[in-house]
Amino acid sequence: MEKLRIKLEKWVNGGFCLAHHEGHAVFVEGGLPGELVDISLYKTGKKEWFGTVSEVLEASEKRIPSDCSVFMECGGCSYRHISYEQEIELKTSLLTAMFPEWKEKLEVVRGPENEYRNNVQWQSNGKEIGYFAKNTHRIVNDSHSVCKTIDKRLLWDLVPQGIKKSVSKQKSIQLRLSSKSIVNYERDQTEINVQNTKLKVPERGFFQINQFLLEPWLLKIKSLLPDSSEVLELFCGCGSIGISIREKIKSLYGMESHEKSIRYAKENAKVNVALSFEYEVSDLYQKHLPKHVAKFPIWIVNPPRAGLTEGIIESASLFSPKQIIYSSCNPSTLKRDIVRLESIGYRLEFMGLFDFFPRTQHYEVLVSLKK
Repeated sequence: MEKLRIKLEKWVNGGFCLAHHEGHAVFVEGGLPGELVDISLYKTGKKEWFGTVSEVLEASEKRIPSDCSVFMECGGCSYRHISYEQEIELKTSLLTAMFPEWKEKLEVVRGPENEYRNNVQWQSNGKEIGYFAKNTHRIVNDSHSVCKTIDKRLLWDLVPQGIKKSVSKQKSIQLRLSSKSIVNYERDQTEINVQNTKLKVPERGFFQINQFLLEPWLLKIKSLLPDSSEVLELFCGCGSIGISIREKIKSLYGMESHEKSIRYAKENAKVNVALSFEYEVSDLYQKHLPKHVAKFPIWIVNPPRAGLTEGIIESASLFSPKQIIYSSCNPSTLKRDIVRLESIGYRLEFMGLFDFFPRTQHYEVLVSLKK
């Protein structure tokens, strides 16, 4: 691994500090702006290089000692060398740099910085269990017992023996909190209680990971809806958003490509007496939306990191819904999609940063656009 001594300039997205060396942009993990550091390069392209701090020669006054013994080795967290206050300021400034007009209006919602994750994916090589070191298949010593981001009950040492026996031969061990137990979510369904709502999530089904911010996020979505809303919910999963805020919704049509999630959405709607809710299996990355959903004046969309397709944007142009509520875990694709939506007549009315992933580079952004 090539070593390099470099002065770090500023924060950029992805948990990196930016520096420059001999015409190359150098993206560095584990540093702070203004620091002089030695780095180990792990990727060198024609224009961009990537590296990790190996030694700090001149430290920033904002640097704090990490509270995790495997920080930077496991690669899960990006910001354990600054305070959580600093991290929130950083995420806010990175987001408002993309949306300058929201600098004074951005709503920021945060919760506890540790023990927030309701699931974990442990790796096993037959002898050790833990997280892989970044960019390797080597398990990081002690990572199974020291991770700060997951609920303590998911630390391997505290997992009940019965569950350990049932998953011990697997290479990837996927655990999630389920009402009052722990389940292997690759194989078993999860039960979640939120907002006077009982939800079942199928095995391998997606569910938001931050157990503390789930309710504030749902309440904010609910507050953005008018009474008696008629809603089209795209990427609806097992129906969790619409069903949890059903008091505001007169009728709902949910679409999702995962067939089992749609089956669960129908069941969840029934159990929670959301009797006017309908669901359809549909690959939203393949085509335009069907004409029969044109009648819904409000859309709620919660896509994967890739964001919305041209087909969905074109359908918005054609069907002209009055309001689009969009929750995104990728600010870059969100920015792209907002520019597209603004070009067909939508205006951004609300933006909120929900720090679903404290101590990591990631966060959720919730926006509402109106025609």
